[in-house]
Amino acid sequence: MIITKSNSGKTCLSVALNLLSRRPMTTCNIRKRLKAKGFAAEEIESAIDRLKEWNYLDDHSFAVTLIKSKSKKQSRKKVFYDLISAGIDQKLADSLLESYYPDERELESCLILAQKLLPLERQKWQRKVHKSTVPRGKESEIIIYQKLRAKLILKGYSLNTVQSALAQVFERENY
Repeated sequence: MIITKSNSGKTCLSVALNLLSRRPMTTCNIRKRLKAKGFAAEEIESAIDRLKEWNYLDDHSFAVTLIKSKSKKQSRKKVFYDLISAGIDQKLADSLLESYYPDERELESCLILAQKLLPLERQKWQRKVHKSTVPRGKESEIIIYQKLRAKLILKGYSLNTVQSALAQVFERENY
Protein backbone atom coordinates (compact mmCIF):
# COMPACT_ATOMS: atom_id res chain seq x y z
CA MET A 1 0.00 0.00 0.00
CA ILE A 2 1.38 3.36 -1.04
CA ILE A 3 0.96 6.03 1.61
CA THR A 4 1.38 9.59 0.49
CA LYS A 5 0.02 12.76 1.93
CA SER A 6 -2.07 15.45 0.33
CA ASN A 7 -1.38 19.16 0.58
CA SER A 8 -2.86 19.29 4.07
CA GLY A 9 -0.69 16.39 5.25
CA LYS A 10 -3.46 13.79 5.62
CA THR A 11 -3.36 10.33 4.10
CA CYS A 12 -5.97 9.16 1.65
CA LEU A 13 -7.35 6.65 4.15
CA SER A 14 -7.70 9.25 6.91
CA VAL A 15 -9.51 11.63 4.55
CA ALA A 16 -11.86 8.81 3.50
CA LEU A 17 -12.53 7.92 7.13
CA ASN A 18 -13.21 11.57 7.88
CA LEU A 19 -15.72 11.72 4.99
CA LEU A 20 -17.47 8.57 6.20
CA SER A 21 -17.65 9.87 9.76
CA ARG A 22 -19.99 12.63 8.60
CA ARG A 23 -22.46 10.50 6.65
CA PRO A 24 -22.65 7.16 4.85
CA MET A 25 -21.36 7.23 1.28
CA THR A 26 -21.09 4.90 -1.67
CA THR A 27 -17.84 3.69 -3.19
CA CYS A 28 -18.44 5.96 -6.17
CA ASN A 29 -18.93 9.04 -3.98
CA ILE A 30 -15.79 8.33 -1.94
CA ARG A 31 -13.80 7.80 -5.12
CA LYS A 32 -14.99 11.13 -6.59
CA ARG A 33 -14.31 13.05 -3.39
CA LEU A 34 -10.81 11.61 -3.01
CA LYS A 35 -9.97 12.35 -6.66
CA ALA A 36 -11.12 15.92 -6.11
CA LYS A 37 -8.73 16.15 -3.15
CA GLY A 38 -5.86 15.20 -5.47
CA PHE A 39 -5.01 11.66 -4.43
CA ALA A 40 -3.60 9.16 -6.93
CA ALA A 41 -5.80 6.37 -8.30
CA GLU A 42 -3.68 3.67 -6.61
CA GLU A 43 -4.04 5.33 -3.22
CA ILE A 44 -7.77 5.72 -3.66
CA GLU A 45 -8.27 2.07 -4.60
CA SER A 46 -6.09 0.96 -1.71
CA ALA A 47 -8.09 3.08 0.74
CA ILE A 48 -11.39 1.83 -0.69
CA ASP A 49 -10.23 -1.79 -0.39
CA ARG A 50 -9.25 -1.20 3.22
CA LEU A 51 -12.59 0.47 4.01
CA LYS A 52 -14.47 -2.44 2.45
CA GLU A 53 -12.31 -4.86 4.43
CA TRP A 54 -13.30 -3.06 7.64
CA ASN A 55 -16.97 -2.97 6.51
CA TYR A 56 -17.04 0.83 6.62
CA LEU A 57 -17.96 1.01 2.96
CA ASP A 58 -20.81 -1.18 1.70
CA ASP A 59 -22.90 -0.13 -1.30
CA HIS A 60 -25.48 -2.87 -0.71
CA SER A 61 -26.35 -1.79 2.84
CA PHE A 62 -26.29 1.89 1.80
CA ALA A 63 -28.81 1.14 -0.96
CA VAL A 64 -31.07 -0.91 1.33
CA THR A 65 -31.10 1.89 3.91
CA LEU A 66 -31.89 4.48 1.24
CA ILE A 67 -34.73 2.37 -0.16
CA LYS A 68 -36.27 1.77 3.26
CA SER A 69 -36.14 5.44 4.20
CA LYS A 70 -37.48 6.83 0.93
CA SER A 71 -40.03 4.16 -0.02
CA LYS A 72 -42.58 5.55 2.42
CA LYS A 73 -42.89 8.89 0.66
CA GLN A 74 -41.54 8.48 -2.87
CA SER A 75 -42.29 6.46 -5.97
CA ARG A 76 -40.17 3.53 -7.05
CA LYS A 77 -38.90 5.49 -10.04
CA LYS A 78 -37.80 8.40 -7.83
CA VAL A 79 -36.03 6.05 -5.41
CA PHE A 80 -34.33 4.35 -8.37
CA TYR A 81 -32.99 7.67 -9.66
CA ASP A 82 -31.83 8.59 -6.15
CA LEU A 83 -29.89 5.31 -6.00
CA ILE A 84 -28.30 5.90 -9.39
CA SER A 85 -27.34 9.48 -8.52
CA ALA A 86 -25.80 8.21 -5.27
CA GLY A 87 -23.52 5.97 -7.33
CA ILE A 88 -25.22 2.59 -6.94
CA ASP A 89 -24.90 0.20 -9.89
CA GLN A 90 -28.07 -0.01 -12.00
CA LYS A 91 -28.36 -3.81 -11.75
CA LEU A 92 -27.95 -3.71 -7.97
CA ALA A 93 -30.54 -0.92 -7.72
CA ASP A 94 -33.04 -2.91 -9.82
CA SER A 95 -32.61 -6.11 -7.82
CA LEU A 96 -32.85 -4.34 -4.46
CA LEU A 97 -35.95 -2.40 -5.51
CA GLU A 98 -37.61 -5.66 -6.54
CA SER A 99 -37.02 -7.19 -3.12
CA TYR A 100 -37.35 -4.16 -0.81
CA TYR A 101 -39.94 -2.02 -2.60
CA PRO A 102 -42.82 -4.23 -3.82
CA ASP A 103 -45.73 -2.94 -5.89
CA GLU A 104 -48.03 -3.05 -2.86
CA ARG A 105 -45.83 -0.60 -0.97
CA GLU A 106 -45.72 1.74 -3.97
CA LEU A 107 -49.51 1.64 -4.20
CA GLU A 108 -49.73 2.34 -0.48
CA SER A 109 -47.45 5.39 -0.69
CA CYS A 110 -49.33 6.66 -3.75
CA LEU A 111 -52.62 6.21 -1.90
CA ILE A 112 -51.35 8.17 1.11
CA LEU A 113 -50.14 10.99 -1.12
CA ALA A 114 -53.42 11.05 -3.06
CA GLN A 115 -55.41 11.26 0.18
CA LYS A 116 -53.21 14.14 1.27
CA LEU A 117 -53.51 16.03 -2.04
CA LEU A 118 -57.25 15.59 -2.61
CA PRO A 119 -58.44 18.10 0.02
CA LEU A 120 -55.84 20.60 -1.15
CA GLU A 121 -57.01 20.32 -4.75
CA ARG A 122 -60.63 20.68 -3.68
CA GLN A 123 -59.77 23.85 -1.73
CA LYS A 124 -57.99 25.30 -4.75
CA TRP A 125 -60.98 24.44 -6.89
CA GLN A 126 -63.40 26.06 -4.43
CA ARG A 127 -61.40 29.29 -4.56
CA LYS A 128 -61.61 29.25 -8.36
CA VAL A 129 -65.35 28.58 -8.25
CA HIS A 130 -65.94 31.66 -6.10
CA LYS A 131 -63.87 33.87 -8.38
CA SER A 132 -65.27 32.88 -11.76
CA THR A 133 -67.73 30.72 -13.63
CA VAL A 134 -65.85 27.43 -13.76
CA PRO A 135 -67.75 24.12 -13.99
CA ARG A 136 -69.32 22.76 -10.81
CA GLY A 137 -70.59 19.40 -9.65
CA LYS A 138 -69.61 16.27 -11.54
CA GLU A 139 -67.40 18.17 -14.00
CA SER A 140 -65.37 19.66 -11.17
CA GLU A 141 -64.71 16.19 -9.72
CA ILE A 142 -63.45 15.05 -13.12
CA ILE A 143 -61.11 18.03 -13.35
CA ILE A 144 -59.85 17.44 -9.78
CA TYR A 145 -59.28 13.77 -10.67
CA GLN A 146 -57.26 14.76 -13.74
CA LYS A 147 -55.17 17.24 -11.77
CA LEU A 148 -54.43 14.69 -9.06
CA ARG A 149 -53.53 12.08 -11.68
CA ALA A 150 -51.11 14.50 -13.35
CA LYS A 151 -49.46 15.41 -10.04
CA LEU A 152 -48.97 11.79 -9.02
CA ILE A 153 -47.56 10.85 -12.42
CA LEU A 154 -45.13 13.77 -12.16
CA LYS A 155 -44.03 12.37 -8.79
CA GLY A 156 -42.93 9.21 -10.65
CA TYR A 157 -45.76 6.79 -9.98
CA SER A 158 -46.86 4.56 -12.86
CA LEU A 159 -50.19 5.18 -14.55
CA ASN A 160 -51.65 1.88 -13.29
CA THR A 161 -50.63 2.64 -9.71
CA VAL A 162 -52.06 6.16 -9.90
CA GLN A 163 -55.37 5.02 -11.37
CA SER A 164 -55.72 2.29 -8.76
CA ALA A 165 -54.94 4.68 -5.90
CA LEU A 166 -57.30 7.37 -7.19
CA ALA A 167 -60.08 4.82 -7.68
CA GLN A 168 -59.74 3.84 -4.02
CA VAL A 169 -59.63 7.46 -2.83
CA PHE A 170 -62.65 8.58 -4.84
CA GLU A 171 -64.56 5.41 -3.91
CA ARG A 172 -64.04 6.21 -0.21
CA GLU A 173 -65.13 9.80 -0.80
CA ASN A 174 -68.41 8.76 -2.41
CA TYR A 175 -69.54 6.71 0.61
